[in-house]
Amino acid sequence: MVKSFQLKGSPVKKVDEIDGYGNPICVVTYSSGLTENSTPLHGRCADFSADEIQAVVDRSNKKPYPMSNKDNLDYAYQNISEASIVDQCYGILIDAKIIECSGALTQGAASTFDEARLTELKSDFGDNWIIEAITYYVFRNFKTYSLESYAASALYEFFVLKRPFRAGYIAAEMDWKFKHESSAILGQKNKKALQAAEAAKPIKAKAKRQQKLERVAKLWHHLKAKMGANAMRKDTNAAQAIHVEAAKHRYPELLIKETSEVIGPEAIRRLLSELRELDKVG
Repeated sequence: MVKSFQLKGSPVKKVDEIDGYGNPICVVTYSSGLTENSTPLHGRCADFSADEIQAVVDRSNKKPYPMSNKDNLDYAYQNISEASIVDQCYGILIDAKIIECSGALTQGAASTFDEARLTELKSDFGDNWIIEAITYYVFRNFKTYSLESYAASALYEFFVLKRPFRAGYIAAEMDWKFKHESSAILGQKNKKALQAAEAAKPIKAKAKRQQKLERVAKLWHHLKAKMGANAMRKDTNAAQAIHVEAAKHRYPELLIKETSEVIGPEAIRRLLSELRELDKVG
């Protein structure tokens, strides 16, 4: 549900949405001159006061960029030095081609801002204008809980909001999420179970079966022209002939993933029955 309210003469709307990872975000939409702008905040709209929303619109130093689980982390960041936090975050943004090694915006990132916007950032944020620009760029171009979003949020907390402890929490959560979370999850499942889950995905399974049907149909017509229609009249005989031909050429569509062997004549016969129902053979 969209909630609208008036701030300093400009219509401002906030709406709860879900990002690409299924996490709740509050999208604030407001007008600046003739331009309509939108800013995502991490959490539900009810989590933010009118003053915090106003701070976003005003682009003040109170702009909130809360991250997930801020009250639930069971470890502190004191063992992480401030220098390592900053270096780690800058390294992530350099790898993402958002900033250069010098700390300047890359040409690609800088091209998304016009001169008037850059002038405004420099005026409003002083020496920290580039951190504001990085954060704005990342939140407009990367998913909410991406590695780049964590890095930008930590730098914003550290340099703009002057909250190094909060920056440490974000950096610690980032370190856990991207270094250990996947290993913890994968450790609960064995390789065979993961492969079975992948193979069970309906869309992928349907596409694979369609590829098998198309290959068997092509082989059936090829062998019919080569051996004659009578030889391919019965599906049992046709399946055996197709199996021999497939074994010679080892078509990927007809190989069993676990053993790399060609599917058997009986499996081919079932595919032929399906193809006959579809009027693809016979």
